[in-house]
Amino acid sequence: MSRETENAILLLVGISTAMIAVTGAYTRYVKPSLLPWLVASAALLVVLALVAIVRDIRDRSSEAHYDGHEHEHDHRHRPGVAWLLAVPIALLAFVVPPPISPQAAGPSVAEISPQVLRRAFPPLPDERAPTLSLPEILVRVAQDSANTLDDRLVTVTGFTLKQNGRTDLARVVIMCCAADARLARIRLSGPAALQIAAYPEDTWVRVEGKIPAGQSDPSGRTVPIFNAVSQSRTDPPPNPYAY
Repeated sequence: MSRETENAILLLVGISTAMIAVTGAYTRYVKPSLLPWLVASAALLVVLALVAIVRDIRDRSSEAHYDGHEHEHDHRHRPGVAWLLAVPIALLAFVVPPPISPQAAGPSVAEISPQVLRRAFPPLPDERAPTLSLPEILVRVAQDSANTLDDRLVTVTGFTLKQNGRTDLARVVIMCCAADARLARIRLSGPAALQIAAYPEDTWVRVEGKIPAGQSDPSGRTVPIFNAVSQSRTDPPPNPYAY
């Protein structure tokens, strides 16, 4: 691979990284809190590429008195296939991948010692039905020694997931990047569960309901039951992942 190709690919990587950061498409790959590091990486790559390009131009100018025939002959035999490396890099900037499917996400949590996880969580906001993310509900069910969720009306949003004749409410959770995506889910029951079950799979729903007491499982191997009392369809969020 020639120096020109190396510099061009390095510059293209930096520009593509900057573009997905500016457009917000980076949330399909990493969690939002990594944006400053992504911007810094893009800027560093662009600067390195420009420095290398300027240095090579100066080197060629200082060596202009040499016979360029042999140099030109060498370049005619260098494979142009190296430029194919630029194709996926360019696609990164212009093609946004679809959201990760529930089937592609890994299991929600790994088994961990209960003694490590159990602790008292702060009380929920003093509202009729405070809004919680689905991962927060799962964490409180598994780890909250104060049982702040027991029989408390809360609001949660997710998409329908049908499996083995049951309908769950689910979210795909990104811990750091898309490669470590996990599936968070709660099993629906109660008066609104039948209405939600009639929706097609992958329908986004906003649900009010309660977590019945006595479901604490620090290992995270069981799916909590959520007693849904009311529901309404909602539009998919711009960023479908939870964090």
